[in-house]
Amino acid sequence: MKPGTLLREPWPRVIGIPVLGFLLTFVFNEPPYVPYHFMKSILIVGVMWQGDYLIMMALRKRWPGLEVTGRRIGFSVVGLLVYNSLMDFGLCTGLDLIGLEENGSWIDYWTTDIGSKLIPNLAVTFLVATIYEAGYFFHQWRRQVQLTEAIKGQQVRAELNALKDQLSPHFLFNSLNTLVTLIHEDPAQAARFTQKLSEVYRYILQHKDKEVVDLGTELAFTRSYNYLLGMRFERSLDVRIDIDPALHGRLVAPLTLQMLVENAVKHNTASLSHPLRVDIYAENGRSLIVRNTLRRKSGVPEGTGTGLENIRQRYSYLSDRPVDVIETREHFLVALPLIQLAAPGETVTGA
Repeated sequence: MKPGTLLREPWPRVIGIPVLGFLLTFVFNEPPYVPYHFMKSILIVGVMWQGDYLIMMALRKRWPGLEVTGRRIGFSVVGLLVYNSLMDFGLCTGLDLIGLEENGSWIDYWTTDIGSKLIPNLAVTFLVATIYEAGYFFHQWRRQVQLTEAIKGQQVRAELNALKDQLSPHFLFNSLNTLVTLIHEDPAQAARFTQKLSEVYRYILQHKDKEVVDLGTELAFTRSYNYLLGMRFERSLDVRIDIDPALHGRLVAPLTLQMLVENAVKHNTASLSHPLRVDIYAENGRSLIVRNTLRRKSGVPEGTGTGLENIRQRYSYLSDRPVDVIETREHFLVALPLIQLAAPGETVTGA
């Protein structure tokens, strides 16, 4: 709804003018009530209300924002009260001149009972001001909330896209380093590696722009990636996946398993006598665990933690549960929240 649309609708006037005019007839006239009393009250209220509406629209253009609500209300009350008093006086004087109103001249208007003249003006002033200002304030507040949420959503989306954009270059850089090594050691194996790399990279191109993928798809990709690692490390790397197929429909952030396995290989020694063991399993149907034996490479600088921080930030947008990182003397463990859809079309939440 555009700003002020609600206030431009005629229904407040169509309903309010006859209702308020009808009620004021009983307040400011004595029985017996005749049609003239009702017509006069509706006429006066109608002229006042229409003028009040135009005044408030003009003030709204002059001070449209929520931050100047107090100033707008102050000028509205003063302007409406002055206008209503002048219109009441002018209409009563006009009716007196044509013989339809007793004590309606300007002398009688200000010398009879000034309080009884100002009360209906105050009633109309505050009623009209309350209806239009409350409606306008609510509309502006709702618009401000929607704008804030839209900006927040765009910011979150931009941050999430920036995080996901880090994945492709990171993976490609490390894979090419592996390929260069294999080319010198075993060209035939390098050819097979290149074929598998193309399959893995196809997955990245298909899924890197997605916020979540089902666990079954991610596990299939992880097995393909593990094959690439196995071509280089052979029996010095032991990756074991033990996930109940019933959990394959749960959701995870794409490429997170690959990043965690890659980090384990990057920061730990792997040999035939002491293979690097990586276990991927679920815990209580709520968390996906990636645990590796901890034998840090000597002489290798401490990692910057960019990959792990990337995973943490991505999951902060996807789940209300954090990514847990636990390090012991023998193991390094990362627990990822398993995400599920509460219902079709609803936002994903942590399981």
